[in-house]
Amino acid sequence: MKNKLILITITTVLLWSCSNEFLKEKNETDLSVAFIYDTPEGIGFAVTALYPIQRYMGDYGDINYSLPTLGLLTGDDITFTRAGENLWKGTAWYDPTALTSANKDVEGFWNYNYKIIGRANEVIFYALKMDQNNPLVTQALSEAYCFRAQAYFNLLRRFDNIYFTTDVVTPYNINDAKVYSAADQAVVMTQIKSDLDYAINHLSWTTPQTGRYTKGASCHIKALVDMWPINDDLSTMDLDDAILNVEKIKNQGIYSLVAQPQDVFGPATFSGTSAKINNSESIMVDQWNNAIGGAPANSQGVINGHRMASTFLSRYDLSSSPNKGFVVTDLEQGGTPWGRIYPNDYLLSLYDKVNDKRFNQYYIQYFKFNNIPVSTPLVRTLVIQAHDLNYLYVNGQPNPDLGLPDAIITQLQGYAPITTAIGKILTFNFKNGDKIPRFMAGNYANEIHPSSSKYFDKWTRPVTENRGFKDVLVYRYAETCMIGAEAYLRKGNQAKALEFYNLTWERAGNAKRVSSLTLQDILDEDAREFSQEGQGHRWYVLKRFGAATMSAQINTYGGSDNYLMKIFYVANTTTLPGKTNITTNVTNAINYKSVRTNFNVNVNRRWPIPQSQINAMGGNFPQNSGYN
Repeated sequence: MKNKLILITITTVLLWSCSNEFLKEKNETDLSVAFIYDTPEGIGFAVTALYPIQRYMGDYGDINYSLPTLGLLTGDDITFTRAGENLWKGTAWYDPTALTSANKDVEGFWNYNYKIIGRANEVIFYALKMDQNNPLVTQALSEAYCFRAQAYFNLLRRFDNIYFTTDVVTPYNINDAKVYSAADQAVVMTQIKSDLDYAINHLSWTTPQTGRYTKGASCHIKALVDMWPINDDLSTMDLDDAILNVEKIKNQGIYSLVAQPQDVFGPATFSGTSAKINNSESIMVDQWNNAIGGAPANSQGVINGHRMASTFLSRYDLSSSPNKGFVVTDLEQGGTPWGRIYPNDYLLSLYDKVNDKRFNQYYIQYFKFNNIPVSTPLVRTLVIQAHDLNYLYVNGQPNPDLGLPDAIITQLQGYAPITTAIGKILTFNFKNGDKIPRFMAGNYANEIHPSSSKYFDKWTRPVTENRGFKDVLVYRYAETCMIGAEAYLRKGNQAKALEFYNLTWERAGNAKRVSSLTLQDILDEDAREFSQEGQGHRWYVLKRFGAATMSAQINTYGGSDNYLMKIFYVANTTTLPGKTNITTNVTNAINYKSVRTNFNVNVNRRWPIPQSQINAMGGNFPQNSGYN
């Protein structure tokens, strides 16, 4: 926001993409500012410099600095956020002491998007001075419009009140006075749609350089924009245009659902430096590679990968009593974990655990012992207490979700009524490859909680490395289908809504749905299909459905209060030999559901405006209500 001339200098103009040719670094001596801004080839180079900036959102940086991607992926109704240190507890748990105008996650997201907007405005400004019939110029313009539209859409959805400009700072206006005021949302939305319409009209459906904007990506984003209610007014949704764009994508024949849910996130090719996602379902993919131009570098020049794989993976390697030393980091179980974000109880309850393939293909449900000496089996006992019945049994039968060995299940079935099990001893004889029962860890929530496998990466990082270079899927055809289902349902066309709904529903292994749909059905299927995706996808969906829905979902289901989180199994001690203690983790467990008690829809359905940016704009830009 500062009045200074922002130029895309020679050092920022690098070529990024997935292809080898696109990843090669351009010799800086070959480029000049005049070349960049005065030639079609130069403006083409300039727009490619926006891709690495866009990818920076996946680079979490140091723990003491902004972690905006993690903030975007938390705070909804289907996510359990285990960690919440520093300012992250603001975006993850709505802690009012941390979700303030000084929050670095919030400031990072604001600055990130305005950086893209500033660069995109420059490209557009200079491209419009060139021959509009030149294909290099129209390509650069189209992509720059996509970048600008996406960035403004991000800001509008997250903050509501934003500063809006399409001007570029030049030597002729650098000292001009500027008026900073909150933009009319309708005006911003009109510009976003105009930008995307240009891109739709000029981009091709395919690109030889995977990862760049295409007509398909433009249509998909436009459909999302069409579904956004301006100023929370649902009547402003452009359902007809959303349907038009969905049908364009569907009828083109380029995109289709892959056969199995797990195939969506499996790399088409991989090496020690990259794992490339490029299938019929992928519409927009952030490209990563452990090479110059393929990922951000830190201040020491070391290439940094992203932490998506480790973020969603339980700290199974920390398994404490009774498993300390019997479980070690293993690439087949996901590699090094960071243990930050998990599916919560509510989300997992939405799946048909027998028929819906996503329950197992989108999540690692159980972790396994892998370091038990062959000569010495691991023996553990459990003296059943009254409170253990709450999780050992479900509806009078042994709990099928605990990962219990068959012999233990048979023993538990023999107790009728189940209260006769109190005081009995369960003896476990574990070997490598056996599941770790869910109650048998020092801290279930931290160590063996079910984890999303969508970002699973055993290809691009050593077993001890936290960061990886697997591509990150941003938009996919399944989401296009769900947009179509919702738009047709809101239009009252049940037949077409069911047609699109059943695409993901049946792919997952469920029987074809024939009964009428409700908006809650759409919301539930969205949760099952897109959990922990899209840098805030679920939060945006809840907000789009309106304040009442957002409040009901988050205040009812946010966080997690699974009984197992309160269990602490104690093995081989003199005080509690082979028993469970329900009080050890109670204090910590309270934090697990703080999101639902902290969330205030009137305040938290938007983030605060960073105070640093208000100051940079002269101090008069209005702060969002509730954050003053």
